[in-house]
Amino acid sequence: MGKKVQQILLGKGLDDLPFGASQDQVEAAIGKAEEKDEFDMRGEKSIVWHYWYMGLSLNFDESQDYRLSSMDVASPEVELFGVAMIGKSREWVKEFLDKQDIGESEDEVQRGLLYPDANLSLWFNGGALEEIQWGV
Repeated sequence: MGKKVQQILLGKGLDDLPFGASQDQVEAAIGKAEEKDEFDMRGEKSIVWHYWYMGLSLNFDESQDYRLSSMDVASPEVELFGVAMIGKSREWVKEFLDKQDIGESEDEVQRGLLYPDANLSLWFNGGALEEIQWGV
């Protein structure tokens, strides 16, 4: 994600990109999205902005007045608790995160590891961490 290492701030956002920011504020901070999608999931609309070159997707949900409500990151440069976690094994990630004060983990049936108290989801592919998702 460029020269500066980005830090995931659970419940808050990504460095200077806070949850609750308007779409205009996000665009002013990091520029226009490379791609935008709209979804209707179970009656709630969501707009997703993709910044593929940064490995970042931003979600703006109807229930949050289309303000920034969650993020997905796949960039190996982004850190959580000061550690670059993308690419690490599921076992390593679980052991590391279970030592943090973020509540109990739950296994997701498919390929995830969830920390509901922190609104944190981790997605693995081939046993390695591929994507981190977190929200307000």
